[in-house]
Amino acid sequence: MNRYILIALVLACVGNGAFGQSRDVLKLKNGSVIKGKIMPPTADQTTQNQLDNVAIETYDGSVWVVKTTDIAERGREPFKDPAIRYRSRGFEHYTELGPLAMSNRASNGITTSAFSFQTTNGYRFGQWLFAGVGVGADLYAVQTFVPIVLSIRGDFTNKGTKIPFYFVEGGHSINATSNDVLNINYRGGPTFAVGGGLKLLFHQSTAFVVGVGYRFQRSTTERLDLPTVVEDFNRLTLRIGFSF
Repeated sequence: MNRYILIALVLACVGNGAFGQSRDVLKLKNGSVIKGKIMPPTADQTTQNQLDNVAIETYDGSVWVVKTTDIAERGREPFKDPAIRYRSRGFEHYTELGPLAMSNRASNGITTSAFSFQTTNGYRFGQWLFAGVGVGADLYAVQTFVPIVLSIRGDFTNKGTKIPFYFVEGGHSINATSNDVLNINYRGGPTFAVGGGLKLLFHQSTAFVVGVGYRFQRSTTERLDLPTVVEDFNRLTLRIGFSF
């Protein structure tokens, strides 16, 4: 389980670096302000030239070369790409996958970790409410489920490119386990999940999604002339995917 958490944290950090944006700001002595990205010195520049001048590239691709003696102040400020916009209402899609983690092995030696994939489509009614239907596949050690859930989600903010969110899901899973043993029937059961995560907007309303939460799944095994066995799966869910 630890390695899955580490992977999620690394990806979250990479996402923050890739999509969390800021820009350089040069305030000149004549009152002008230039905003953009300060360019690194080129190999053919002399040391003195690097000290005397600063090159900054603005959003439209123009490069300005400014004498250091003309600069009154340097700084940085948050910057949101004009191509990025928060969707406050309308159709929304999520595709997510990741491990359903717990201890690596049960007492009988069977690997208990699992893997989950889910795609969700629905409508966002506002910042705090998205409602949709999710369908996926949960691959456990010896059983496979196809969950069909109602997914409720909401965002804690609609500002910036890093959007923390919550999710609550509930429904029923079909047991799709291949049964090669006579007189044994595998049945699905109720499933639900709850948790939160972070959406990192990077183009229009498209976002990279990282989430963590709790997931429950009930399974029933029917055996001829033997008591029915009910098993509950409780898992830590780690999700990585995208939305648009």
